[in-house]
Amino acid sequence: MFSDPNANRTHDQFAQLIRGQGGGLKSFGVVAHSQGGAASLQLYSYYWSGLDYSTGSRLIQSVGTPYRGTPLAGDLAILGAIFGSGCGTNFDMTYDGAALWLSGIPSWARAEVYYYTTSFLGDFGFDYCSLLTDFFLTDPDDGVVERDYGQLPGGNNMGHTEGWCHTTGMRDPAQYNDHARNAVMNANGNR
Repeated sequence: MFSDPNANRTHDQFAQLIRGQGGGLKSFGVVAHSQGGAASLQLYSYYWSGLDYSTGSRLIQSVGTPYRGTPLAGDLAILGAIFGSGCGTNFDMTYDGAALWLSGIPSWARAEVYYYTTSFLGDFGFDYCSLLTDFFLTDPDDGVVERDYGQLPGGNNMGHTEGWCHTTGMRDPAQYNDHARNAVMNANGNR
């Protein structure tokens, strides 16, 4: 298990960390949250690792990954720093940076990704995960990633679930704490 919340690095730097974590394993699959999904896809696309030797039905699984970017990774990240939240600016996760990055990701690699998106529970007039970020995101969103920008063209969309936010401290529970989805990902993950 690799956990490194609130870090700020490129997809490639993050991919190298994942590769290092799995260095002692002959084979492995990945279950990732947020940027971890993009970093895992970067690893699979550009480097040899245990991903290349694994077997099973799902090589890379992710939840809440901004495959097509988030406005919170660009100039708006400065606002987050003022209020003490977020990971800072990260070009790879901006709309433009994500488009540039995706242009180099081959279709055969995208086909090995199984991704999930989530959003707030849609209550009348109370539809947000984070009141601060809601002003900058298009609904539905998880407080960081808009559903439309969490889509990976050529990947396997495993569905969208309401009632889950991106991380702790938001209105609804953190999406990575959905035990039912976690059990499905664990059961189907490559080894």
